Amino acid sequence: MNPTMTRVALLGGTGFAGRNVQHELEAAGITTAVFSRSTGCDLLDLPAAQARLEAFGPTHIVNCAAHVGSVNYVTEFAADVVDRNLRMLLNVYAMARHLRDAVVVNPVANCAYPGVLDAYDEESFWMGPIHPSVLSYGSTRRMMTVLSECYHAQYGVRSANLIVPNMYGPLDSTDPNKTHALNALVIKFVRAVKTGAPETEVWGTGKPIREWLYVKDFARVIRLLVQDHADFQSPVNLAQNHGLSVNELVSIICGKLGYRGNIVHNTRFPDGSPKKVMDDRHFRERFPGFHFTPFEQGLEETIEYYQTIL
Repeated sequence: MNPTMTRVALLGGTGFAGRNVQHELEAAGITTAVFSRSTGCDLLDLPAAQARLEAFGPTHIVNCAAHVGSVNYVTEFAADVVDRNLRMLLNVYAMARHLRDAVVVNPVANCAYPGVLDAYDEESFWMGPIHPSVLSYGSTRRMMTVLSECYHAQYGVRSANLIVPNMYGPLDSTDPNKTHALNALVIKFVRAVKTGAPETEVWGTGKPIREWLYVKDFARVIRLLVQDHADFQSPVNLAQNHGLSVNELVSIICGKLGYRGNIVHNTRFPDGSPKKVMDDRHFRERFPGFHFTPFEQGLEETIEYYQTIL
């Protein structure tokens, strides 16, 4: 599709993922409008939000809007998390029903997968319960896929559901309860180096293994989806089939920063699922030529970003 004919309504566009997606789309010459509470569009107010989206007339609705935080946050405020996220999702599809030519692009956090799996492949998406530590948020991410199926069946609404791992990179919050896990670690150790802290606390045991996605790679995949006008109801992993433990991350970050202090594990904080690594077969089928940013490069750029703002 011609970029000049494409119009993207970016929901939650002032957040971590949304800001990076906005930069990527606009750099490609794609008309993009940000819809979030900070721009005067509250997705919990359906009539007002619908009026604004209809006035814009999007060809795509990229849904980066979410009420989320750390594992500790989504446990402590579980009712708020599930309530606000479900209401936003219901409203997004209620709006999409009246914008039938628009494709809804859903980033589905991989905490929607069963918490007992060693390898996350799309065929196992419904093969067990969500891990209790992320029940409030993960359940709403599953609901994204349910809504996309139901609205497609009754109203013909098209969606593209991408299951995404833990993201890291620039433009995230600096609040420990809101920041993504790897970014939170970078922030802690950048501050520790600046203050000369003799020790630094890491939440949990450090043993869980996670897949880590550079946020700019996520933004590039969203751009490709928009440019190709692609849709696929069945979820597809945005995957690299590789993970690192939190302890491995800490070691790499400390090495890059030259931090020599003690690492203290606060095991009062939950670990969550022991392993989250996603199968990349279906992703490679849809994006055969996509090249991910090497982890070391993405981490160095993330460290440099936080060194400039902290």
